[in-house]
Amino acid sequence: MNVNIFYGSLSEFQDRLPDEDYMPIVDLAILDDAKHRKFTIDMKENRFEQSEEELLHFNNVIAFSDDYPSLSESTIESFTNFVFRYEIDNLFLQNPPNSIAKHIQELSSVDCTVASQDYNTIDIDTLKKIRAGFSDAIIGQESAQNRILAALYNVAKQRYNKPCVMLFYGSTGVGKTETAKYIANILEEQLFRKQFSMLHSEEFSSYIFGGKHNQSSLAKDLLERESNVLLFDEFDKPHPVFHSAFYQLFDEGIYVDRNFTIKMKDSVIICTSNYMSEKEIKSALGEPIFSRFDAVIQFCRLDKTSILKIMEKEYNKQYFILDDEEKQVINECQIKQKIFDLAERLDNARQVRKIIREAFSAALIQQFL
Repeated sequence: MNVNIFYGSLSEFQDRLPDEDYMPIVDLAILDDAKHRKFTIDMKENRFEQSEEELLHFNNVIAFSDDYPSLSESTIESFTNFVFRYEIDNLFLQNPPNSIAKHIQELSSVDCTVASQDYNTIDIDTLKKIRAGFSDAIIGQESAQNRILAALYNVAKQRYNKPCVMLFYGSTGVGKTETAKYIANILEEQLFRKQFSMLHSEEFSSYIFGGKHNQSSLAKDLLERESNVLLFDEFDKPHPVFHSAFYQLFDEGIYVDRNFTIKMKDSVIICTSNYMSEKEIKSALGEPIFSRFDAVIQFCRLDKTSILKIMEKEYNKQYFILDDEEKQVINECQIKQKIFDLAERLDNARQVRKIIREAFSAALIQQFL
């Protein structure tokens, strides 16, 4: 049996699969369960005996990352016994739990190869591209941009033997999240984003530290990510007790829970918070996690000049998607001038987007409805 273990995203895994029919691991488990329900009774010996069947053969058996939660605990624990009940030429496993990978790799009777996804990394040329478009993409944060470029310079020069971990802080809507999106976009990868403010349920502990194999977890999500640029949005929202789960990740680029181990030394991890000073951050998060950030970068409140630039950019963006009849209504109502007269009252990009959207909608509804 040839076993191919792959750690990475679904799209990358699918590119590595053969262009021929395969048996899904879940269907094989269902078949296996049905076979074990067939028994014959030997009345003389008063015992159960499994009826004998020929060894079934499959060219390719594939387990996707989302398949393991569908398998029973017993199947996971005795995975090698399960697959060796069949004649399988090639077994493909995406992001298997540690218990499965360990047992497979210990077998001398299989030819096992292990591969991981190659993510795009930041080099000097990439850094130049980030710098070239930074001011247009993120308006009014020149100081923050310079500090980010300084931190990423060490990444480009391969001077980190760990992830580059940055904490962005400041009021809402001033460019923290958009900066993470911008960096990922330059790398032509889909940003991995986890909204920590949404993680307040009783399942949060198992999500962070790992629970049963059929439960969702941060480790599993990290394995399936499309990008090596990660955003932990509102990192300050969970209880500080959970920060200990990130110590090894921030220090060494290794994240371990009950079921998975992830290595991500070349990644860029961006955490955001709405704190307004480093003193406030240290007090709230504690020194152990604060000291693990490679850069703690303030995003300032936006001045009127920056707000006007954002308004111009956002107005053109929303105006562009209108049809000709709608544009005529917006022009006749002089919406642009009315919106720009509100610049003194606004201090972040979210407010700008909302004001423009609402102004457009109000004018168009009055005209057409």
